[in-house]
Amino acid sequence: MSTAATTVLATATTVAAQEISARDRQSAAEAYDRGTSAYLSEDFARAAQWFETAHRLAPASAALVQAVRAHERAGNALRAASLALQLTALYPDDRAAQRAARSALEGADGYLRVEVECEGCTVEVDGAILGHPQFFVEADAEHTVVASFETGNRSQTIRGAAGETRSLSFETPEPEAVVDEVIGDEAGDATPLDSTPAEAQGGGGVPLAVTITGMVITAGLGGVLIWSGVDALDGVPAYEANPTVEGLADGRAREERTNWLIAGTSVAGAATVILMLLTDWGGGGEGGEVEPTVAFQPEGVMLGLRGRLP
Repeated sequence: MSTAATTVLATATTVAAQEISARDRQSAAEAYDRGTSAYLSEDFARAAQWFETAHRLAPASAALVQAVRAHERAGNALRAASLALQLTALYPDDRAAQRAARSALEGADGYLRVEVECEGCTVEVDGAILGHPQFFVEADAEHTVVASFETGNRSQTIRGAAGETRSLSFETPEPEAVVDEVIGDEAGDATPLDSTPAEAQGGGGVPLAVTITGMVITAGLGGVLIWSGVDALDGVPAYEANPTVEGLADGRAREERTNWLIAGTSVAGAATVILMLLTDWGGGGEGGEVEPTVAFQPEGVMLGLRGRLP
């Protein structure tokens, strides 16, 4: 394994260990217990999934060792070999882990080995996200490897024979530059966009169109929030009927989405109220007699307009 890949792994493992919450540890323990039950029932494919989930939530050599063994018993030698590479890299001093890794790697000569080097990226192969920069794929077939960064994605296509090793390196994409455009002549003198005196442009407040736009956005966020809340509640019966780690993760995602929408709608609503207070409701012209209305109700705050728009 290359030095760069080792550094990436060591850093990722240290950070992951620091960020494991009590909630994740509890979920990992539950996933491990489910994996053990499935293994004893000889449902090895399902057991492997539970053990991988346990290791992903709270990395531990025992969970990854059991995942390798379960994949071997399920006949999924390709996945077992890829996890064996992860075992070798993450737990070099764990004898049980190294024994399990050597066993799984005995038949790996029939696959193409891939080693990815990138800094701060997530590796995806043929649409599947991996948790390790080294893995095996089927030989003599094309595979698309994608490295996802905060600033964008990079991808490469690979193909190789059995027993070969392909090394891929991905550079972090540059963030998109923001260009400030200045309107003016060649001499650099800015061209005034509007020479109309300020007194003739209106009352000096926020334009009415801006406030109306804010109200529409707030109303739209409120509608999406209601949908998200209902959608989050709809997933509860399905999870109670079949409690899985995937279902738990889906429920958490729906709950987190709803919480973000609550925060966003609250901020938009507060901003809209401020805009209403600062708006030039007269519009600086004739016939504009509009004033904002705010009604406090047990269910929340209702914003509105009363009068005639100019």
